[in-house]
Amino acid sequence: MYIRSIKHLHLEITNRCNAACPSCPRTGPNTKKQLADHMVTAGWKDLSLEDIKEIHKHTPYITRVNLCGNFGDPAAAPDFFKIVEYFVDNKIRVIISTNGGLRTPFLWASIAGPLVLAQFHIDGDEDTNHMYRVGTRFDKIMANAKGFIDAGGQANWTFIPFAHNEHVIDKCEKIANDMGFISFKVKKTYRVGNNNPGVGTEIELPSEKFMNEVVHKKTETEIRCKVKEDDELYIACDGDIAPCCWVGSQLWRKKYSLSQIVYDATLSTYFIDFDNNFRTNSLTNIINSYIERSDKYELSWEYRKLPMCNKNCGANKWSDRYMVKT
Repeated sequence: MYIRSIKHLHLEITNRCNAACPSCPRTGPNTKKQLADHMVTAGWKDLSLEDIKEIHKHTPYITRVNLCGNFGDPAAAPDFFKIVEYFVDNKIRVIISTNGGLRTPFLWASIAGPLVLAQFHIDGDEDTNHMYRVGTRFDKIMANAKGFIDAGGQANWTFIPFAHNEHVIDKCEKIANDMGFISFKVKKTYRVGNNNPGVGTEIELPSEKFMNEVVHKKTETEIRCKVKEDDELYIACDGDIAPCCWVGSQLWRKKYSLSQIVYDATLSTYFIDFDNNFRTNSLTNIINSYIERSDKYELSWEYRKLPMCNKNCGANKWSDRYMVKT
């Protein structure tokens, strides 16, 4: 009976990625190509086109999918283009979050159309983008974005400021406008600096105006559940289902991390005591169970600010997350 309430899906179709961003949870310490322990334990995971068809069969009322992951870039998934084409053929809006450094301009052009929005996460120019997006090439990113936009694709440029790149924000905004990006957004950051110096650069925090106050200063705030408002569900690349990507990230680490870290112990009460994988349990049963559990989870907001929810869905974060330039 709850299936009708699911209107949007957040899909992590792979945990593969070409980048080694210092603050990304997939990146391990000390060395450029080292993966975090949970990534090594899990191995490569992907959702195939057949998986997508099975998921869609149980969520027939969806109108939008967001291809964005905790650990991977969707363009790295073996069936990436087939999956995009499948949703478009079914008149479903597709939003792609990518660093833009994979595939070719021709392939990006092939998925351009009114139902596809590409969010290119580019944190600088030719001299600075690679300092955080370690392992990517600016010229290749620009070529892919140009191929997509010139073919009629809608694209956003999202920029995360750090000390090393905030001086090129205006320059990048001009590049975005000249190329035909529909918007240029500066995303207030909660990424902490210097946590992975082995990737070749120390990442220092930007100026105070670019910091997300809710997270940076650990401000307690009213919790506004974004996925509840959007009627969304998260499905990870290994088939696990969670109410949102933040819960999904914790469940992933609980499952694969050698340290077995779960940052919010409340999750154990509501989300870890049943089979939440659509390959071994009915997706319909999982969805119904999660919505029932989510109602109970929400009640806990009334008497305490859950660390994970406050950090990721504090009301102030969503109301003051971006400095939209254009």
